[in-house]
Amino acid sequence: MATFRFNFSGDDELLKDNGESNKEDQENKQEIKWFESEEVLPKAQIENLDDIAPHAVMFVCEDIEIGHVVAKDALLRMGDHGLKNAADRAEKEHSDLITGTYEGGLKIWECTYDLIKYLEDNESKLGFENKKVLDLGCGAGLLGIYTFMNGANVTFQDYNKEVLECVTIPNVLLNCDDEDIEFELTRCKFYSGDWASFNQKLPDTEFYDLILTCETIYNPSNYGKLIDLFLQRLTKDGTIYLAAKTHYFGVGGGTREFEKCIKNNSLLKSEVCWKNTSGVQREIIKITRNHDLFLID
Repeated sequence: MATFRFNFSGDDELLKDNGESNKEDQENKQEIKWFESEEVLPKAQIENLDDIAPHAVMFVCEDIEIGHVVAKDALLRMGDHGLKNAADRAEKEHSDLITGTYEGGLKIWECTYDLIKYLEDNESKLGFENKKVLDLGCGAGLLGIYTFMNGANVTFQDYNKEVLECVTIPNVLLNCDDEDIEFELTRCKFYSGDWASFNQKLPDTEFYDLILTCETIYNPSNYGKLIDLFLQRLTKDGTIYLAAKTHYFGVGGGTREFEKCIKNNSLLKSEVCWKNTSGVQREIIKITRNHDLFLID
């Protein structure tokens, strides 16, 4: 099965020989069977929270603090499980994911810090109270949790069900009021699976004021699914914030490539609203509906 090797430096990709590159090109052409979407309910995690909480650590971004479980501890709780085996294989292959099997949800990505800081810096302008938010490809769920802590109703989506069960849901619980956990969870939903399947599973009436997604555009073959979901699930005046690297070495994806797809679609428009100035190039793209199409001269 195809493996995407990408990292923050990209040095390993630059050193690959042509033989290995050609082999991966052939593997990437194989048909991938993506996981079907399903809703994940947080019952077991509530019952086990007392065992999870003592091992939690703190994600810190300037003045923001979000409790979360450690990925290695989460893998230990999985035991001899398919995702654990896939994650172990990815690590042995010096990879961050295995396409269609494990999509990197156990790692807190660098761009997560960028987007949380951006949201905090613009909180007074954005306002999260009672907003409907989708944390797409959520992994640890830190983006969604940040908005949840500021009053939003959040849907958390990640490819692997086990990531939601062992990482995302425990993280949400760790940041709930202990006395009102079940009530606070009424503001959250959790879904696993492929984006196309997830989009189909949602009710026709489900729309989001804010869609947040981080490090999800490394695979250009999934851009169509992502854009379709944006078009079908974003409210008329909603906003998408996508944080990613300008280029993912070895797979061809990145912000420039994704912007081309947005431009070709024409129903959406995008602009770079933040970018770093040193090291590996990272950006935040703001995406909205292209209302200019409906303007009459």
